[in-house]
Amino acid sequence: MRLGIVFERGDLVLIPFPFSDLSATKKRPVLILTRPDTYGDFIALAVTSRPQTDHGIALAAADLVQGSLPLASWIRTDRAVTLNASLVVKGFGRASERVIASALARLCAYVEQGGPEVQSSSS
Repeated sequence: MRLGIVFERGDLVLIPFPFSDLSATKKRPVLILTRPDTYGDFIALAVTSRPQTDHGIALAAADLVQGSLPLASWIRTDRAVTLNASLVVKGFGRASERVIASALARLCAYVEQGGPEVQSSSS
């Protein structure tokens, strides 16, 4: 993140996410849910271009109050992460309050149900 740039709730930013084996990273978009704290940490939700039905909120160009999206996207309410502002590569938009409220409601419902449903195995 460049000095002097402050990111706010609702901002869409690019973050370098590590692969699961930590061999490399790939820039991925996230929706910021909280302002950075005194340590620069903030909570965000992953954004993807892969259609999400169970835990996703559609994010269209009309849902942005600023910026643009290169592709139709979904906010993954099952992928909350804590990140540091120093990781932000760039900002590219800001979601509407309606979208933020919808994502937060879906995230809270996901946490209240205890996460993903576990498939029972037949014996």
